[in-house]
Amino acid sequence: MKTTRIISAFLFYLVRIISLFYFATTLYIIIVTSLKTTALRILENNRFAVCYPFTNKNFILGSEYNLAYIIEMVVTLAFYSLFFFGLSNVFKAFKQTKLFTCKGVFHLKTFYITNLLIAPIVFGIISIQPKEDFPYLAMIVAHAIIGIFAFFIAAIFQQGVNLQTDQDLII
Repeated sequence: MKTTRIISAFLFYLVRIISLFYFATTLYIIIVTSLKTTALRILENNRFAVCYPFTNKNFILGSEYNLAYIIEMVVTLAFYSLFFFGLSNVFKAFKQTKLFTCKGVFHLKTFYITNLLIAPIVFGIISIQPKEDFPYLAMIVAHAIIGIFAFFIAAIFQQGVNLQTDQDLII
């Protein structure tokens, strides 16, 4: 179990950093595109580039400079910020000394709800009139599979919490 906690702790920090990167990128794109700062460059054929802060080096390239495309980009980045934050909380549950806790069950439930409900809604709405050629149906299926596994793990954790509670009552 010690190895599991070590790996979970490493993955918790790694995925939390990824989540913060996605969140910061989302905010940065919102600020740059809405305020039309110098970090925004309009390219030929109505394409655009968002540069790294305080540089002229391209950070993110966009294939269409219009509101619908930018909203699709921001919503996708924001969703994955939420996804990775939830995943980091799942790893946080596995790095604890006491494995079966109500907090761990809560994090797993939040993660499977994100994958089973929020992902299909977000990608379903975006796929109605997509500006990008992402395989949205495949993304929905992938998140559904992840959500189902998280659902099963949450059920196992809930059973563990119940057994620990019953044992505490007996002692």
